[in-house]
Amino acid sequence: MHKNKKIVLFYQASSPFSNFHPAKFTVKIENEEVQFNCSEQYFMYQKAILAGDPESGEKILEMTKPLLMKRAGRKLKMSQEMLKEWSSKSSDVMFKGCLEKFSQNENIRLALFRTHGMSLAEASARDKLWGIGLSVTDLRSEDRKQWKGANKLGKVLEKVRDQLWETEEFERDRQRVEAENLEKRCEELEKF
Repeated sequence: MHKNKKIVLFYQASSPFSNFHPAKFTVKIENEEVQFNCSEQYFMYQKAILAGDPESGEKILEMTKPLLMKRAGRKLKMSQEMLKEWSSKSSDVMFKGCLEKFSQNENIRLALFRTHGMSLAEASARDKLWGIGLSVTDLRSEDRKQWKGANKLGKVLEKVRDQLWETEEFERDRQRVEAENLEKRCEELEKF
């Protein structure tokens, strides 16, 4: 949480909103249950599959460190056509991975629900696509007009939050968070 209580900035793996945050979830892929240990693993696995490289996909599934998963995804050999297709599908892939991550893990779903009505922003100074292009410590990060990046991850997480918020299955969680006042919600978010 930052000084601006309408924006939740995140970056470190300790934040449940980070793709590096440990969170086990299972996704049915081609009639097989596949387990992931974080949303970064799901994202890079899907990239390997799109690249036609199931061997790299299997290696990514065996990894435990998200940074290594990310590096493996960057090393995939992809044609211009594949890159274009990945670019057009990557937000949907991220949405699916994050939807599964938060729907299958109550503690981080509650953290996501506590941001209801707030903007989520990945405060990565080096990432102008998925992040805001500014760090958490940069005061400009508190002002959307000064962001240098597209914040695709923040937007995906807001979409996931809104969909889960309206899902009947999670009504109890929504009611629990609604009963908390804003100050309590911010205190809970600051723990990350």
